[in-house]
Amino acid sequence: MKCYATLPIDNMYVISQGIYQYLQTNSDVLTTTQYGWHFVDCKKLLSAVPELLNFFHQYNLIPRHAAVTVITNNNHLPKHIDELPVIAKINLPVINTQGWANRWYQDGQLVAELLDLDHPIVFNSQIEHSVEKLTATDMPRVVASFTFYNEPLDLLK
Repeated sequence: MKCYATLPIDNMYVISQGIYQYLQTNSDVLTTTQYGWHFVDCKKLLSAVPELLNFFHQYNLIPRHAAVTVITNNNHLPKHIDELPVIAKINLPVINTQGWANRWYQDGQLVAELLDLDHPIVFNSQIEHSVEKLTATDMPRVVASFTFYNEPLDLLK
């Protein structure tokens, strides 16, 4: 399986803005000093951003959980492997993803890198990975992450 795959999308800006507006009005994650993972109500988010649900339907995916990561430095999402049983997750950029690198490692060696997340990706969360600041100036970096009842493992083949 691949470390990640980029997923085509026509309306990324609309979806990113919809998620951002939802977070502004339905949570405090954009103003928190608690960085890292923040779970959000998946059903309410999908209801607020119907374009997001339509995107998942293109891949016949049924969303289970939604979270956002809010980070400002390399210590917030250092090298890690996500908890099982989920393997394949989809991440979507929300705001300030330029100047950052998503990196995957095997046996301590860098095996894949994605710069400036600007499209949705499906990724293998069981491969050690990190998010690292390179040149970012706008903060915080916010990315939405989703898990599914029917994992999109086939998208990583």
